[in-house]
Amino acid sequence: MPVSTDPIYSATGLMTTPRRTRTVPRAPQEQPMDAHALAEAVFGRRLAADERAELDRFWRTDWSTHRLSLGDAGDRSVAATAVAFGTPVFHGSGAGYALTFHPDAEVVAAVRRGLGRPASWRPALLTTRARVMDLVDAEALHPSPEEFLAALDERLARGPVALTVPAAADVPAHLTARCDGVATVEVVVPGTSCPSTAFVEAALARTGVGHLATTRPYVTSTVTGARGPVLDRIAAIQREFGRMRPGAVMLAHRSWWRSLVSTFPGSSTD
Repeated sequence: MPVSTDPIYSATGLMTTPRRTRTVPRAPQEQPMDAHALAEAVFGRRLAADERAELDRFWRTDWSTHRLSLGDAGDRSVAATAVAFGTPVFHGSGAGYALTFHPDAEVVAAVRRGLGRPASWRPALLTTRARVMDLVDAEALHPSPEEFLAALDERLARGPVALTVPAAADVPAHLTARCDGVATVEVVVPGTSCPSTAFVEAALARTGVGHLATTRPYVTSTVTGARGPVLDRIAAIQREFGRMRPGAVMLAHRSWWRSLVSTFPGSSTD
């Protein structure tokens, strides 16, 4: 079975994506999981009463009509807490949107099912410049780590970066794809000026992990498995995914930022 990572992030030129090889991914658990079960999978324990009440706030909200604001610190904090509880978040990213969630294997499997992605699908990993080398096998990098980081810094000053790199040994198997016998991972780092950076930092701090899982919002055909166009408007995302299971929080761009960034060359991804 071919392993599919998320190939929809733009190439950066920092590293050539290796050819795909055939491998058998670890079988995900297919049984449905509710919000409490996902959170308990993340925490590795049963939820306390106050935690269940906190989680119910997310799952009792109709996200097909309600949205938070990426520009509001309080709303970013609420969304970061949702990620920590295993609830995915659609959020503004560059001129468009991304779906970001906890990298726990149970959460990744639940999100995959909710989006209708195939069993072989792998998310990209979202992190910050300061943490990016934690995901990379430095010895397998070409060019050298120093050259890699210098090129990365140059790119981040102009916008977001997404690239496929050899995975560090401690990146879990459900987040990697094997290419020519090498475990690889797709890494996404937000642009320096993107408002999503503050949300990503808050979510990493709240979850206590060094990276999150992420993908672009697009509809997958349940009949053919074909991928539809990427949805880059919050209203379209709410129509398609507002009632998905697992439920997902909506953290929308401020309209002035989207209008501004959409005029930048190459600003379609983050």
